[in-house]
Amino acid sequence: MRSPDGEVLLRAREVVKDFPVRANVGGRKKGVVHAVHSVSLELRSGETLGVVGESGCGKSTLARLVTRLLPLTSGTVEFEGRDITKLSRRGLRPIRREMQLIFQDPYASLNPRRRVGDIVAEPLRVHRLADGAAARRRVQELFEVVRLDPSHVDRYPHEFSGGQRQRIGIARALALQPKLVVADEPVSALDVSIQAQVLGLMADLQQEFGLTYLFIAHDLAVVYHVSDRIAVMYLGDLVELGPADPLYQAPLHPYTEALLSAAPELDDGTGAARPRIVLTGDVPNPIDRPSGCSFHTRCPHAQDRCRVEQPELREIEPGRFAACHFPRPAPTPRPQAQAVAD
Repeated sequence: MRSPDGEVLLRAREVVKDFPVRANVGGRKKGVVHAVHSVSLELRSGETLGVVGESGCGKSTLARLVTRLLPLTSGTVEFEGRDITKLSRRGLRPIRREMQLIFQDPYASLNPRRRVGDIVAEPLRVHRLADGAAARRRVQELFEVVRLDPSHVDRYPHEFSGGQRQRIGIARALALQPKLVVADEPVSALDVSIQAQVLGLMADLQQEFGLTYLFIAHDLAVVYHVSDRIAVMYLGDLVELGPADPLYQAPLHPYTEALLSAAPELDDGTGAARPRIVLTGDVPNPIDRPSGCSFHTRCPHAQDRCRVEQPELREIEPGRFAACHFPRPAPTPRPQAQAVAD
């Protein structure tokens, strides 16, 4: 894996997103869902930053915040050193060309009433970069790039398999030649064998076009094998951040440790399987966050301090950060796992 030594492309500072909860439509405010809670991170040019966590932890909301698809409650987002937090729709228009999304469900993200060539060409028309025959040629080129038959641009989405549809979604994301691609669970709806093909394609495209990926997923095996660095989220908080290999071999945060222990597919085949850690209790209600550390209600190592004082994300080892008062001691590094796809 590459070291994140490129220039900072995207920077989020203390990003917060709250959603009001109302008793009924137009009714009085009943509470606030704290979806993302003071998250700060950097994404460097050419790297893949994986964001992982349980469903509802805020990772997809974070992706929509940094791409300005959702307004921030507070905090700032910078792209290429420019603060884009409060830009208008018109001000964001040139930024949109530089950051694109790949969506989770290839069956829902493509309009079934439109030909796939028109779907892929739409960003070109919206940004007035190409139309007519020029747009069609560009779409055919993109189909070749994602390893689809360019003669199939006049077909409809239902005529393609799930893996082919996701390739069409990737082609659409690449149409404007972006610098940043946010992939929100891009392979979770696909069979395992197809997942490997799509991940291999994305890796090849990153090398060919110098892409930067923000890769959202709940599958730790996928995140580990595609990411240079990994950010772990819990209940809207960023609880651990660091290079993929050290994080996998010796997690610092108890939540990361529990996630890894629940993923048997990550076993390296040496027989040194992780001890299973079973977390008790449910994830707290994001409307009523617990005091202190958000994980203390389920943490097997929680102490009194954890119940009253919220830990800050701090550097525990060079390049490795954890939001924990009592980070786990680093064990002997485990052998690295084999990659699932070249």
